[in-house]
Amino acid sequence: MSALPRSDLRLRVASAAVGLPLLFLVLWIGGLVFAAVAVVAALIALREMLDLLRRARTLRGGGSVLLDGVAALVGVAYVVLPFAALISLRLHDDAGLQWTALAFLVTFATDTSAYAVGRAVGHRKLAPSISPGKTWEGAIGGLVGAAAAAAALVALFDGIESRLLPAVALGLGIGVVAQAGDLLESKVKRMADVKDSGRLIPGHGGLFDRLDSLLPVFPLVYYASWVW
Repeated sequence: MSALPRSDLRLRVASAAVGLPLLFLVLWIGGLVFAAVAVVAALIALREMLDLLRRARTLRGGGSVLLDGVAALVGVAYVVLPFAALISLRLHDDAGLQWTALAFLVTFATDTSAYAVGRAVGHRKLAPSISPGKTWEGAIGGLVGAAAAAAALVALFDGIESRLLPAVALGLGIGVVAQAGDLLESKVKRMADVKDSGRLIPGHGGLFDRLDSLLPVFPLVYYASWVW
């Protein structure tokens, strides 16, 4: 993977240093505050997603009204349903905070591990036509990081029954869907011929850029919390 310019890296680190504590503060507060923030985030991400689809449609010179409508409905569902799962996950019982934190932290572990391993030993391209920087080595590193993080968190959190094999399986599942979500957003951005979905977060692009890995994770963890 190519390294970021130093100025861009500093900006991304600064944004994360501000954004991550705010995120986990809202997670900890929960209740109506969390639900309200989640709804606002969903609306922003949805607007960015629909704008990407509009740009992609314009670049290909229009097309079938029916197909465009179906694409828009799928885009709406892709954003709205995961946020509905996220809100239900956080609010449904006393362990909701821990399950929600697990969803975020294991996804972050996936992204970080994939990036680190890809930078260190990545050679074989995963999907060069969609995201040239991603490698198979990085993807495997992301899965290992996700499995390890899930196992550690399940052992640490007292509100989630400590079950090693299911925790590893859940981590692997998160690792797969998180990276698939990342690739899907990259594909949509390539179709729209844009680098970022927006400019909301300095150094990171739009909110949809930061949610690409998380959106498919929320329903998965919500389901896991019910069958655990």
